[in-house]
Amino acid sequence: YGLEMVEKGGLNITTSLDLSFQEKSENIVKTEVAKDVNYNLTNGAALVTNPKNGDILAMVGSRDYENPEFGKVNLTTSLRQPGSSVKVITYSAALIKGYTAATIINDSPTNFGNYAPVNYDGTFHGNVSLRIALANSINIPAVKTLQTVGIENMISLARNMGITTWNNPEKYGLSLTLGAAEVKMTDMATAYGTLANEGDRVDLNPVLKITDSQGQTVYEKKDILKTKVLDSGIAYII
Repeated sequence: YGLEMVEKGGLNITTSLDLSFQEKSENIVKTEVAKDVNYNLTNGAALVTNPKNGDILAMVGSRDYENPEFGKVNLTTSLRQPGSSVKVITYSAALIKGYTAATIINDSPTNFGNYAPVNYDGTFHGNVSLRIALANSINIPAVKTLQTVGIENMISLARNMGITTWNNPEKYGLSLTLGAAEVKMTDMATAYGTLANEGDRVDLNPVLKITDSQGQTVYEKKDILKTKVLDSGIAYII
């Protein structure tokens, strides 16, 4: 509505934030970061949403907003590497291409030119099903799957599911499936929400109602826009 309207218009804005969820989330972030301080972990964030309508119930951007070193940052909207959480997009793309949960993928030492991925446990597991590969977050099967599916196909699906930051596909390699390209936590919530909604994407929108200084309604959240971006069967399998 423009800076002047927002700062001088006397607007009252009702959001979907749930105070009890917010307070619990703030405490959880502080507690969990403190537990892992020995691993040089200094900050954390949390985002709680309702995937059906895009409500944001809690948003914790930093463990301590008042900390002068790192506090005044919102990590839920910052660019961060998502790690293996993006594997659900890789395997969704694979199911679109005809894979099934029972498709066998060989988990063995593999060199993709100048890239040789390893598994987090330092071992190899031989022939594993897609189901087991995803459930145990085994890296090499995910990389092999992306090589077959194609990076552009994964990026296209990711955009449809809500990822807005993958804008340079020519720069991405097979490590994309292991979280090499940065995303926003808010976008990841939309992508995972698509799975929860049986393939329907619902964008996040925490604003429920806006009234002006006269009490007139400027905006009210009513109809929820749903966009079918993934087959419901695939979402169910994932």
